[in-house]
Amino acid sequence: MRRSRARSRSWVGCVLTLGIGVACHGPASDTGDASTSDGLACMVPETPALPGPPFDPAICGSWTADPLAPANPPPPAACGAGGPCPTFRDVSEEAGLVYAHYTPTSPDEARCIFDLPVADTIQAHADCEPEWSSAGAAVGDYDGDGWPDLFVTRLGAPDLLFHNRGDGTFEEVAAAVGLGACTFSGGATFADIDDDGDLDLAVTAMGGPAHHLYINEGGCFVDEAEARGFALRVDGLHAGTSVTFGDYDLDGILDAHVNEWIDAERVVGGPWGSRLLHGLGDGRFEDVTEAAGVSLMDLVPERLGAWGFASSFVDLDDDGRPDLAISVDYGASRIFWNAGDGTFVDGSEAAGIGGEENAMGSAFGDHDGDGRLDWFVTAIAAPSQEGCSIDECLWRGTGNRLYRNLGGRAFADVTDAAGVRDGGWGWGGAFFDLDHDGDLDLVMTNGWPGRGLSGIFDQLETPMRLWVNQGGGVFLEEGAARGIADRGQGRGLVTFDYDRDGDLDVFVANHAGRPALLRNEGGEATPWLAVEVAGSGSVRDGHGARVELEVDAGGPIQVREIGVGSHFLGEGELAAHFGVGAGVTKIHALRVRWPASGAEVTLTDLATSRRVQVVEP
Repeated sequence: MRRSRARSRSWVGCVLTLGIGVACHGPASDTGDASTSDGLACMVPETPALPGPPFDPAICGSWTADPLAPANPPPPAACGAGGPCPTFRDVSEEAGLVYAHYTPTSPDEARCIFDLPVADTIQAHADCEPEWSSAGAAVGDYDGDGWPDLFVTRLGAPDLLFHNRGDGTFEEVAAAVGLGACTFSGGATFADIDDDGDLDLAVTAMGGPAHHLYINEGGCFVDEAEARGFALRVDGLHAGTSVTFGDYDLDGILDAHVNEWIDAERVVGGPWGSRLLHGLGDGRFEDVTEAAGVSLMDLVPERLGAWGFASSFVDLDDDGRPDLAISVDYGASRIFWNAGDGTFVDGSEAAGIGGEENAMGSAFGDHDGDGRLDWFVTAIAAPSQEGCSIDECLWRGTGNRLYRNLGGRAFADVTDAAGVRDGGWGWGGAFFDLDHDGDLDLVMTNGWPGRGLSGIFDQLETPMRLWVNQGGGVFLEEGAARGIADRGQGRGLVTFDYDRDGDLDVFVANHAGRPALLRNEGGEATPWLAVEVAGSGSVRDGHGARVELEVDAGGPIQVREIGVGSHFLGEGELAAHFGVGAGVTKIHALRVRWPASGAEVTLTDLATSRRVQVVEP
């Protein structure tokens, strides 16, 4: 049925070492600035309010940055009435996650940080809007030691790979494993691209002519994007956002979807915009965007370009085939239904989605327990310009959308009934069961460094949002009370159990600032189950597998799909995490189905509060 597989390897050390003293400049310009092929340049006036160490843009590898703000204060003792009540604490510093995504420290550095009046500046993407969306994060156990590692993207400095030591702390190892190049990066995702048993890494270019595909060779990474058809090289600069993987044609080989947020006027040649890449086997890809019918070009006549932020291969109509859902700016979000012949059908309007006007982040989860995956889309909540038509003003602010999956390829907007509309200027978001009560909660980041819809700087320090599921499809915002109150310019967000204590923690990558690792304290006290999935006839890393948990015989069934929990500039662990409720010691049934082969495995009478791996027969 499929090619044979190489045996998985465990990391024992690398002979490949890249020095971090790498030259990093912006693109060449008529002002005579030096450049490298993967650089961009913008400028900013002196910004005393943003402290940071001296920074030599010619040797960005020598740059280490202090946090830009103190850690959050501890949350109040009381965080809600009744039920499990975990809180969160910022442990970034004690965990060793001390860095800055970007820090402007002189007038000669990038203006892609704050909207300040500057004359005659060098700008990578005209008004620097693409850069303002950046700061990604991806989770994956790259060395196979059982502990989840963390990769983060940056602008004008080396991306970082934090190796999980297994004691609650991380060690930065990017240069030692071949990831120490000085880049301008957008989003990232781990996946077993070449099907050899270890996780590779895809990174989009946010400035620079080509995307990156780092192949894991025994714990060392080599960029093979060009040879494998992933680079999508252009003559100008990409404005890459999120990248995701899945097996849309069910051939057991990973496919990819790469997003880009870019104005047509900024493009210089090459395959630009959001692209669908069909996997050919052995980690190689071909661009089939137009042939498959999923192009996002010119969806917004008032502003020609491609405005994709985040996408997922996810089965939304329960026919066993992954569909393609994309959060697209300017009211142009899309659901492409999988036709089963390598093509897709645009069913967006009929499905009733796209009302959020400026979609950014995307997350899928069964928030109401009816067995169908619902879609949460982050957007902009602001009072200005409400009711303004798309041809009058592209930026509007009626907030997030929660689309309830009704079945039959139809969705209902239940945002207000659920109480999740106002998230500020939204970016990353994720469903997760923070308190293990058996239903999914919601967390999201926000912020905008420029002028908002009202013309003022009203989104500079807006707090994150945490909506706790009250049951019956209703949420209550409890961020401040529970310690989810980071006020940075939040972009990428992932949930993962970094310390393996049994509950899900939250990591936020902040644009132009320090990150926040928010440790879940108390969630582990309520029983849980974490499920890792491995394929043999289907894709090996588990992407797309459907996992169902039936705690009590004949009771409600919790549903997860591997790889779709959150998408904005990154992804969390390739695992399904369930809360099972207080006092539960045995689970009636766990079912896993692999879509490519149709194989199913059912496990019964499982003990709770443990991690299990289910392998495709």
